[in-house]
Amino acid sequence: MKHPTNNGQSGQKAATQQSAGNGPTKKASAAMKTQRKQPQASFFNFMERAIERLRRLNRSATAKNYTSALHSFRLFRQNTDIGIEAIDHLLIEDYQSFLASTGITPNSTSFYMRILRAVYNRAVNGLHLTDRKPFRTVFTGTEKTLKRAVSSDYIRLLIELGLPRAHRLELARDLFLFLFLGRGMSFIDAAFLKKTDIRNGVLTYRRHKTGRMLYIKVTLQMKDIIDRHTDKDSPYLLPVITRPGTDERRQYETALRNLNKSLKTIAGMIKQPVTLTTYVSRHAWATIAKSKNIPIHVISEALGHESVVTTQIYLDSIDAAVIDDANEMIIQDLYKK
Repeated sequence: MKHPTNNGQSGQKAATQQSAGNGPTKKASAAMKTQRKQPQASFFNFMERAIERLRRLNRSATAKNYTSALHSFRLFRQNTDIGIEAIDHLLIEDYQSFLASTGITPNSTSFYMRILRAVYNRAVNGLHLTDRKPFRTVFTGTEKTLKRAVSSDYIRLLIELGLPRAHRLELARDLFLFLFLGRGMSFIDAAFLKKTDIRNGVLTYRRHKTGRMLYIKVTLQMKDIIDRHTDKDSPYLLPVITRPGTDERRQYETALRNLNKSLKTIAGMIKQPVTLTTYVSRHAWATIAKSKNIPIHVISEALGHESVVTTQIYLDSIDAAVIDDANEMIIQDLYKK
């Protein structure tokens, strides 16, 4: 006897098999739709998270640079965000043109480009996105910046400049000279020096930039500046961090800005064609040392450079006027009557 066939169940089973074999299930279809609707990763948001991470790592200076670059890119985009995968070389070329129209230097443009490229690369690698290499056609190098050499005569003018005692300009001048006398010490290193760093007439400190230990004999001129300006109640050697233990990094940054403003005023008083900043003291020491025929490896060691190559960069950027003077001497010797 033949058993009846359940045509309803067979049809349902066949339909299920056909659905499984020939197309996605309703659940899979919904997932695919959700994936298609998922927005692109936001570049602004990704960069803001990168900045927050830098702050957590106490890399405040780098975080400020990233913030500045993001602000510039926002201006270009008129505060309209963009997906990371939508960034291409045409957009970045337009951004480069925008920066040029604002009048900033090629090196400043490159500075912003390198930061954006670093964030873009991190996003591509971290989020497994397609790298469209959007920065391949824009300038991301550096142009050699011509620096005017500060001569011994210029430093002597600073030393002899009459300034009111206990005035901000006197402090600015003396801090500049302290950096110079300290073999071109970086201002951030000087700002955080403590009185206990001097033992037996030797100043010992670790460079913030490289972590390298340096030892400097405290000269009579350095001691005179210390004695004139030190706060007897402060653990710090110089009056830069005036509220120990209270947001010291911000105190340093504020002091640096104010110091450079005062140095600009002093440069105007001397009436010399040199922009005076804390960095100039370091460059001045290197170039004057070279003019005294001090070997480059000694200059490199004095500055605390990790490599002689870095020192050479300092010295290669010496003022073209020095070369022009040398050329004039040769010409005059040839054409003298």
